[in-house]
Amino acid sequence: MSMGSDIPARTRLSRRRFAWPRFPARWAVENTGTESIFARGLWLLVPLQYYVVTHIPHGLSGDDLIPAVTLSLMAVAVIFVLSCAAAWLAAIVKRPDPALGDTLTGRVRMWVVALMICTAAAYLPAALSLFGRQIALAHDIVLYGDIVTDALTRLLDGVGVDRETIRALAFWIQAVASFVYAFTAVIAVTLVLRRSRRGPAGAAAGQEPGAISVGLVVACLMTAVNYAATMD
Repeated sequence: MSMGSDIPARTRLSRRRFAWPRFPARWAVENTGTESIFARGLWLLVPLQYYVVTHIPHGLSGDDLIPAVTLSLMAVAVIFVLSCAAAWLAAIVKRPDPALGDTLTGRVRMWVVALMICTAAAYLPAALSLFGRQIALAHDIVLYGDIVTDALTRLLDGVGVDRETIRALAFWIQAVASFVYAFTAVIAVTLVLRRSRRGPAGAAAGQEPGAISVGLVVACLMTAVNYAATMD
């Protein structure tokens, strides 16, 4: 009788404990020191984006300095706007509790941290693979864009899709590649930061943005930026 009554109780307990994974962003807003370091480092996103949008197939030319930099700066501005919107929507669902250190400003800062880190982490492998593509082309090795786009293109070619159709699917191939990069970055950064986190999570950890939401926003942002760079 005792064992039978324990099973439903344990099931209810496990259900209560389940929560969608959150992106570990509180470390950068806990004190002015880490926030200052992060504020300086976040601008590394601009050269990463600049390299990608000027080296993807049919992207901007390396001579298009102003359009490429403007596009990267616009992406940074969009991140700030999206962070404010996401924090505001979260505040509607669950009102901030200043007594627990939960404020709207703090939520905005966490979203900015999460999106900036994840976007930079997503663009880094894309930039490295495009750099490898330049080396491969110098040795007469043909690669169809970055490593993920190249793999998707070769996959479609291998199953018999003709070249004209593959070219027509360029946007969707690019979108899938962006989602792969974004969620790979979410998983990698979350594992690294959670492993390096010291001490208990604290009350502020509950206000960190959802990892899946961060991945979706970054994937959409990458898709939009890369598509804008390839528009005629």
